[in-house]
Amino acid sequence: MSISVVLADDHKMIRECLGTQLSREPDIQVVAYAADGAEAITLAHAWKPNIVLMDVCMPRVDGIEASLRIVKDLPRTRVIALSAKGERAFVSQMVEAGVQGYVMKNEALQVLVTAVRAVAAGATWLPDSAELLGGPEKRLLSRREQLVLKELSEGKSARDVAEEMGISTKTVDTYRRRMMTKLGLESQVELVRYAVSLHGHGVEKSRRPPA
Repeated sequence: MSISVVLADDHKMIRECLGTQLSREPDIQVVAYAADGAEAITLAHAWKPNIVLMDVCMPRVDGIEASLRIVKDLPRTRVIALSAKGERAFVSQMVEAGVQGYVMKNEALQVLVTAVRAVAAGATWLPDSAELLGGPEKRLLSRREQLVLKELSEGKSARDVAEEMGISTKTVDTYRRRMMTKLGLESQVELVRYAVSLHGHGVEKSRRPPA
């Protein structure tokens, strides 16, 4: 089954050249092209692709806002930022908008192809430089995921977190699974320990039985 892609970039030459190159891959199909963020949102809703390749700086609606709306409305569509800018602020804002990948335009085409396949399979593809990411592993997490993590550090159950945030317990479980994947953790116990170490509440220690 091929990976469907909507490609958003305000430069026509980049859209057409990149789209042609990607479509030569046997498992990737570029189904639509957008010239700005507003068009990217419309086409994403129309096609519901596996991947949206999103330029960060575009007219009308920029890539940050467009990514935020697509991630919110289409949970099965994953977004990869495609940018000439690698400054920490751009990477961090796109990560907080919920993108699962960030690829620089000066990278080789094969890097983008690999990123598309990895993100479509559920992985995260971000710069491996701590300087670019601007902080610890929590930069991999969206704002909503960081909020769930903070609630977990206080010893709250999934039901408690759901009530606090006004979401379902199923959504909380989805956030937990995503965080475990992004952070490379293998169990919910490890996730809670990470949350406690990050936020320093020490709840997890207090729940241990006395020696």
